[in-house]
Amino acid sequence: ATVTACSLIASAHAGYTSDVIAFTDRTEWQNAPTDGDIKLFPAGYSAEFYTETFKGLTSGPTVSGGADWASWTANASVGSLDATGTGLYAEQAGATVTMNFTDTYKLPMGGVRGIGGGFQFVNGAGKPVAGRIWLKLSTGESIIRTISSANQFIGFWVADPSQTITSFQLQPMGGAASYFIGAETMYLGTAVVPAPGAIALLGAFGLLNSARRRR
Repeated sequence: ATVTACSLIASAHAGYTSDVIAFTDRTEWQNAPTDGDIKLFPAGYSAEFYTETFKGLTSGPTVSGGADWASWTANASVGSLDATGTGLYAEQAGATVTMNFTDTYKLPMGGVRGIGGGFQFVNGAGKPVAGRIWLKLSTGESIIRTISSANQFIGFWVADPSQTITSFQLQPMGGAASYFIGAETMYLGTAVVPAPGAIALLGAFGLLNSARRRR
């Protein structure tokens, strides 16, 4: 199976618990919101996606892209970012790349809740090396995952309707000064608010459950 659970790391806000599911297959990542076994969203909700190809972006110390709820701004800890039209790469070895999501979907369950892509960690000879992916959530929690492929798809979904992904970071293992970082086509996902009839149905369901608990 390609679905695995991510490990939580220490958070500045004690008491939070997050379910973040990791995928190593793009099709499974994209189908996860409608998978009845995974049940990412409450009944009546569906997913909306944005594909970032990095085409037409301007290289520099800061690079911005996306649109609406998928808007983002990225920077490198040292040097500049190269937006080549095929990906986004740190020009200087040893750089950490941070992407912040700059807008929110101003509706219930809005904001980025899923992210995936082909992420690269390579040495000066172009050979794959290990690197870390960090997700920062709207609660202040951080979640970490280690990968070791030059261009391996890995994707994540936040399985808590009250949380979103606010920041995404690619980091060389141990801050290795000779490692390069890049991202090929990236995929972002969010939840789409259901039709008014579905919202009413969900509200009635919640009231029914509440009444049952009080009995």
